[in-house]
Amino acid sequence: MQRTDVPPDVHPAVLQTVALILRPTTGEPVALETKVLDLEQQPDGSTTLVVACPSGLDPREHHFEATVAWTYPLGRMECTVSTRPGRRAYGDVWLLQPSSPAARLQQRAYFRARVSMPVLLRWPPDDELPDETLDLIGVVVDISEGGLMATVRTLPPAVGTAVEATVRVEGDNLVQGTRVVRHVRFAGGGLGVAVAFDDPTVHGDRLRRLVFETERRRRRR
Repeated sequence: MQRTDVPPDVHPAVLQTVALILRPTTGEPVALETKVLDLEQQPDGSTTLVVACPSGLDPREHHFEATVAWTYPLGRMECTVSTRPGRRAYGDVWLLQPSSPAARLQQRAYFRARVSMPVLLRWPPDDELPDETLDLIGVVVDISEGGLMATVRTLPPAVGTAVEATVRVEGDNLVQGTRVVRHVRFAGGGLGVAVAFDDPTVHGDRLRRLVFETERRRRRR
């Protein structure tokens, strides 16, 4: 993965949903989603992002090493930030102060679109019972020809698990092998799971067309 610096005034838009990764001094990083509530210009020319405090976390917490990421017309953007608690007329917030210029992530990734559709995840409980399967139904949050993110009601399979994923596009069930790449805890308490397709070319044309059509409709609105 390569990072390409972009102009320092690039930032997510007000009311845009962003991904926030917190790196505590102990334990694993925590991935969350939250929303930008305001942009505050500072005397030094920098922009402080005012975001909603994710549900279930202490609004008084400080984080000295965090990353905020968002989708931008240039691609996927990322910026390291520190967070501090704050309060505005609409309640408790976190104030994200950039500690480096925003950067565009250049990687062998695929453009994603936010969609909502059911997904069936199916995997064997263990290697000793290959003919048995566990099923988990979720709702896709975003999808690309390279993978998808879905919300689920129960604990998803462990990271690294080989999973068969089925989504329905234009009346057809698209089935392909995937692998779990991460778990996500959404703001509000929901669980999420991200999977990468083993072979993005299997249904790549169909999914790419879905993504582009979804994005065109969004832009028209």
